[in-house]
Amino acid sequence: MTVIATDTYRLSNLVKHEYKKELNFCRDVVTVNDSASTYAVGTVLGKTITGGTAAAAANAGNTGTGTFGTITVTAPAKVGVYSVVITTVAANAGTFLVVDPDGVAVGTGTVAVAFSKGGLAFTISDATDFVIGDGFSITVLGTYKYKISVQTATDGSQFAAALVLEDKVIPATTDTKMAVMVRGPASVSKTALVLDATHNTDAEKAVIYASLAALGIQVLEAA
Repeated sequence: MTVIATDTYRLSNLVKHEYKKELNFCRDVVTVNDSASTYAVGTVLGKTITGGTAAAAANAGNTGTGTFGTITVTAPAKVGVYSVVITTVAANAGTFLVVDPDGVAVGTGTVAVAFSKGGLAFTISDATDFVIGDGFSITVLGTYKYKISVQTATDGSQFAAALVLEDKVIPATTDTKMAVMVRGPASVSKTALVLDATHNTDAEKAVIYASLAALGIQVLEAA
């Protein structure tokens, strides 16, 4: 396994605890592509999907015979397998719930009516009526690219997805590999985080801390 080199002195200000039993378990090298060009240790990055495609497959045992039309994938869709489950039934209709690869509900939709939420857009056709529990899986493929997390973004990068582990200057809008922390168990110092200026209220900062916590990265008040 390749060892991810970082600035040890600067990292000690940011990283207070990190699971190290498995080499680089909490770290990865990701592709950054952003309008920014300067990144400091502790910069909070978000991620978005590019080149997204998707295909749907009916669950075995479905009663209903409706099918998917073209599925459009845009940010902030996630790479992985989504589930679609029929939750209520009606003649030539019915409603369904869409759940993302992390188990988070994306939203509800109606059979034979266009659905567009969370970066997925599609229509489930009506044929033989569905019954409750019928469903589909949607497999989304694509490439994640990372950028500085901006609170006003709508492409998924408004949430924290990684912390920069090396000071780096790169050409703007150029795909560049960068060492980052992407998961815990780990704890970091709140004062060492570098947030975009758009995260300027306590509530906005709390969203960032919560999304880091969801990755297993605890933000310490004083460290």
